[in-house]
Amino acid sequence: MPTPGVAAGLYLALGCAWVFLGDWLLAALITDAAQLARWQLWKGWTYVALTAVLAAWLVYRFRDAERKRRLREDEFSQVVRYASAGIARVRIGGQILWANPRLLEMLNVGESDLPNLNWRSFVPSANSAEIAEQLKRLLAGEIDHYVGERQCLRAGGLEPLPVLCTVTRVRAGEDASGDSLICALQDLSGTVQARAALERSEARLRLALEASASGVWDWDVRARAFSFSPGIARMLAYQGTDLASEPDLMDRILPEDRERVRAAAHFVLGAGEVRLESFGMQCFDGQVRWFQARGHWYAGAQGEPERVTGLLTDMSDARSSEERQRLAMAVVDNAAQGVLVTDTQGNIRSANAAALRILGYTEAEVLGRNPRMFQSGRQDRQFYADLWAQLLRTGHWQGELWNKRKNGEIFPEQAAISAVSDAGGTVTHFICMFTDQSQSRAREQQVEFLVGHDPLTGLANRDSLVVELEAIREQARASGEHFAVLQLNLDRFKEVNESYGHTVGDAVLRHIAAQVQQALRPGDLIARLAGDEIAVVARNLRHADGAAAVARKLMEAAARPWCAPEGFEVVVRASVGICMYPDHMASTEALLQGAHSAVYGAKALGRGAWCFYDEAMTQAARERLTLEARLRRALAEGELRLYYQPQVDIASGRIVGAEALLRWQDPDEGLISPDRFIPVAESSGLIAPIGQWVLEEACRQAQQWLTAGLPALTMAVNVSPRQFLLGDLVAGVGQALSQSGFPANFLELEITESAMAERPEQALALLNRLGDLGLRLAVDDFGTGYSSLAHIKRFPIDVLKIDQGFVRDIPESADDMAICSAIIAMGHSMGFAVLAEGVETPAQLDFLRERGCDNYQGYLRSRPVPPDAFEALLRAQSV
Repeated sequence: MPTPGVAAGLYLALGCAWVFLGDWLLAALITDAAQLARWQLWKGWTYVALTAVLAAWLVYRFRDAERKRRLREDEFSQVVRYASAGIARVRIGGQILWANPRLLEMLNVGESDLPNLNWRSFVPSANSAEIAEQLKRLLAGEIDHYVGERQCLRAGGLEPLPVLCTVTRVRAGEDASGDSLICALQDLSGTVQARAALERSEARLRLALEASASGVWDWDVRARAFSFSPGIARMLAYQGTDLASEPDLMDRILPEDRERVRAAAHFVLGAGEVRLESFGMQCFDGQVRWFQARGHWYAGAQGEPERVTGLLTDMSDARSSEERQRLAMAVVDNAAQGVLVTDTQGNIRSANAAALRILGYTEAEVLGRNPRMFQSGRQDRQFYADLWAQLLRTGHWQGELWNKRKNGEIFPEQAAISAVSDAGGTVTHFICMFTDQSQSRAREQQVEFLVGHDPLTGLANRDSLVVELEAIREQARASGEHFAVLQLNLDRFKEVNESYGHTVGDAVLRHIAAQVQQALRPGDLIARLAGDEIAVVARNLRHADGAAAVARKLMEAAARPWCAPEGFEVVVRASVGICMYPDHMASTEALLQGAHSAVYGAKALGRGAWCFYDEAMTQAARERLTLEARLRRALAEGELRLYYQPQVDIASGRIVGAEALLRWQDPDEGLISPDRFIPVAESSGLIAPIGQWVLEEACRQAQQWLTAGLPALTMAVNVSPRQFLLGDLVAGVGQALSQSGFPANFLELEITESAMAERPEQALALLNRLGDLGLRLAVDDFGTGYSSLAHIKRFPIDVLKIDQGFVRDIPESADDMAICSAIIAMGHSMGFAVLAEGVETPAQLDFLRERGCDNYQGYLRSRPVPPDAFEALLRAQSV
């Protein structure tokens, strides 16, 4: 817009141009002076009219501009007066020229106080250097305003206000000296309070998230970028600086959950609904933790998904707690103990399966009911009063309750009741855990019974018998009563177990015990001592014949047949030993020992017999025990020896074999005969280790002779019937051969005919296994047993040995000669070699040679000799 001077110059130039240029044009165009005067007159009036119109227009414009200016001033005045911000015009030096009412209110001053106030004293800056620099730039025109937060000091000691100060420059003219500043103060109290509230809210949210093990995540759909709160990094044990840049976050989700989480994310993007998902994730420390993610999507301007925001919560502790709670519930539900939970009013709130099973009720029948419904009446009101007094005083009670099942059965239970309190210590529930003691009581009674009784037969056991017998003996000593202890030992009962099995054997034993018990007289006592031994105390006997009569009656009862459900019968007979009081023994143990010794005497009579005790029986038993102990020591200390008797080929007269014969070189008695210690070894079970030692020593010695260059010969070793039938003979032979290196085809085992005949099928299987080892098998003492020729034919036998009892009386006994001839002929016809034992005379040898016997052994050639003497025989034969 032009200045007033410029406008006046333009008006003057236009007027001069109108006058002079108009006169020139009129003079040039009109020559008539009168017309020229008239046109000049009209030109003058036209100029006046035009200038009048221009003046009117200018006045109109001026008045309109003034009106608008006044309106703007009024509007500005109203805005300034009623603005929420305090506004002041301030000189550059800080003097306040004017201020709106809001500023006066903020400063707590009146309008009359303004000339005395300085802006900088009321609105100081914390950084005066920075404000001075901004003011300098404002005055220099580099910036048009500047803004900053300050504290507005208020008169009258009022609390300062936080304000936002905006400063701009107002020019007064070309001279900057008259310029001033417009300062606007916006009260930030609400903003500061809101900011503080927001910070507090954020702090509470942060604390809540941390307390709940949660964190915030955000997925920018367009940028395809994650952002995470610090809490998530802590939950994932992330030690880096930018969790969102990790490329394998999704891969850390467990494989079984990964696809489900992906599907849930697609669902949220597609449906826009909140979705909860739980999953396992391998954290950066290698641990697997469980999380729950909640997500919700937010749409952009076009309604498309813009971002997905949600929470990630660490559920590991909750999952562990839930798992523990589930396991605890499973433990309670599956516990053998009954568990009842009641409230403080005594109403049942829960009962586990065991409680319902023990009490016989359904859950619906007990919930809400009082446990008084289970009381049996055996325990009085005072008992329950004491129970509750202790429970309320200590919080616990434990003891025995007698309760009643639904069917009316009264039973004992061992119960423990505890009070359950909340965090404030107030009792909220009671828990009763109990176990049914009825079966336990029955077991206790059964145990008490079994302490003094045999579990199989129900008879009294040895301990109970000893106590009862001692009491009877004391009474008899005072009254002069005579009584007897009878011991029944079942003959060949072992064969019942081996033939029919232990189940049948147990049934037979129970049958015999019942039959014997029924045969007792009133006042007699019966007990089972051991496996097949039953003892009876027969009281009030006048003489020994009475005891013998009792023995016969008991034997008859024991011999009654047991009938199996399958229809077969089993009959077992018994041998009875009798020991009289006070005729034979006077003490309890001596009576039992005497009856036991007498049983052996009865068995020696041929089984199925009875026998009274005498002192010689005890002495023989003691000798057997002593000999057994010495034999064990002899085996351990190497006192056993092997002697060897030559086996000679009759045709050539050369030694072709040796029979190993056991001897005992006792340091005190010298050489002890096998007839004396072998029976003890068999009865005591020592025959198995002794037989194994014989096998190993014989093989070792035979291999030693082979190594020394002596001619190969057969080593014959006797096998005990017990070792043959009960021991692991095949393993023992294999061990002896492997340890010594002796060839199996030179080892010959001699097995008695009676051992093979006792259990022919078992013997056949065992002989076949021995034959598979490659060794030779011989039947010892052939002709003395009861074997069947059909069985002998089936056995893999190599040699028949004629017992020396058939050779001893040759040639005087025609019967023995006939028997020997028959055995030799039969053996050859069956493909067996035949060896005769006990050849002591040339006549016997001549007879055997004539009958075609293959080999012999006996005193005619040599007695059994030690290894060095036998070796001398072999070397002499070689020369």
